[in-house]
Order: sequence, then structure tokens, then C-alpha cells
Amino acid sequence: MPIKERFPELISSAIALTGFFFLAASVLEWPFLQIQAPGAFILIGVSVAFILGGGYFFFKAWRGNLEPGGKTITEVRMRAIENMQSAELVSRIARDDPDPEVRQKALQRLNEITA
Repeated sequence: MPIKERFPELISSAIALTGFFFLAASVLEWPFLQIQAPGAFILIGVSVAFILGGGYFFFKAWRGNLEPGGKTITEVRMRAIENMQSAELVSRIARDDPDPEVRQKALQRLNEITA
């Protein structure tokens, strides 16, 4: 299994393991890490949040439910170009935009406006 396919699971596992480490650090007395009483309670809360969040996103990623549901930024930008009326602005986008799909859409819109 390539790491690229399981990257969300790896990251969520690392977050949960960080939570377990913080939880152990707040409960156990390690010589290299000492946490006093008021801070220990806060750290326990943060630890539980990390553990629950990491576990939640691990299972979401494992089941394949982390795919984006909305439109991409490129799609939104291309839709906005369809509604633009200023030839100057559309030509600037067609010339200077870093995204080739957006530049192509701007060229098409520029031809529509100037025709």
C-alpha cells in the first residue's frame, strides 16, 4: 500500500498518538517533563480532544469519507469569469493568472465580450 494513498490515516494516527503522549505526560511523572496541577487538567482536556479528533478522522479516512464535497476554487473562479463584463479585467486574468484552466476560460469569455 503506497504511503500516498494512506496519508490521511497516517496524519490522523499521528494526531491521536500525540494526544496519547500528552495524556501520559499529564498523568505520569516523567523526569524530563513535569506538569503542575492547573496545567495538567488543561493538558488532559487537550489530549482527549486530540485523541477523539484523530480517531474520528482516522475512521472517516479509512471509510473513504474525506473526499471534498463542494466545488473547487478553480471551478468557482471559472464561474465568476462567466459573469464578468469588464474586458480589461478578463484580459488581465487571461494574461496573468497562474492557473491554465482559468486563463483558457478568461480567453473564451474575452472573445464573447469583444464579439
